[in-house]
Amino acid sequence: MEARRGARTRAFVRRCIGKLNLPVILVLVVYAYVYKMTMRYGFGERSPASSGQPGAFAKGIFVITAGLGWVMYACTVLRDPGKVPSDYAPCVESGGGGGSGEMFVETKRKGGGHRFCQKCERHKPPRTHHCRVCKRCVLRMDHHCVWVNNCVGHYNYKSFFLFLAYTTMALAQAVYHLGTFSRDEIFSPHGSAVDDFMTTSLVTMSLCLALALTVAISLLFLWHVRLVVNNKTTIEHYEGVRSKYNNIPHVIEHPYSLGVHANVREILGRNAVLWCTPGCKISGDGTRFTSILEMSRGGSSVAAPTRSAVI
Repeated sequence: MEARRGARTRAFVRRCIGKLNLPVILVLVVYAYVYKMTMRYGFGERSPASSGQPGAFAKGIFVITAGLGWVMYACTVLRDPGKVPSDYAPCVESGGGGGSGEMFVETKRKGGGHRFCQKCERHKPPRTHHCRVCKRCVLRMDHHCVWVNNCVGHYNYKSFFLFLAYTTMALAQAVYHLGTFSRDEIFSPHGSAVDDFMTTSLVTMSLCLALALTVAISLLFLWHVRLVVNNKTTIEHYEGVRSKYNNIPHVIEHPYSLGVHANVREILGRNAVLWCTPGCKISGDGTRFTSILEMSRGGSSVAAPTRSAVI
């Protein structure tokens, strides 16, 4: 037992070291710098947020959101986004999975057959794509992110989404509290209460950095909110999804968009209370996804989905 635990620990340490490259180190350094400056000046002795119960509450919220953001970032970096199972084969009898003979499959762009990866020399599940950087197919691949030195896929997309959410909240708080300190202590109309040039420079630089990061990451977060409510990946947004029903191509804008509520549940989990709790993977095994066909089986025919989930 001890030997097995030691082997797992060593493997984990090797994986952490192997994931460290310049972009990841830069993210960690900037994250730590903004956090430290906010705690030192935004919640420092001179800050209005340093005294009283409201100040302690605000400080606690900042620590929690920043900490959860760091944890979700680590999960995104270290978690494997998803490999195609070695025994995977496309279902040729029922694409819908219900044994009713209804064929609904995601097809190749050229030829219309089952999706096949020429580089991996194997069939690809729906929504799977080959990553040229990782040199393998990734389940429900969204994109390869240099800032996490990893692909964002089925098994780490939720952690990536929550990282953006928590970090946006933490950065917004950092901007507010550093801005309040700067307004009251440095750029006050009654004169600056800070005579140290180094302190003034550090606070001003931290505020500008936090503001720039807030704008950038909040825009990225809003982009992924749009993708989540439409149950799309970045690749699917730009390239679309080609599918067929009973060997007859149908014009379906996005076969995996099931409505806003169902789309969010597909990504963040079935229980809405737990949507914002830390987690990594999306529901399912990444090789099969609910399609509009399965949602419309109550009727006599498959109805084309509407644009109700499009922002």
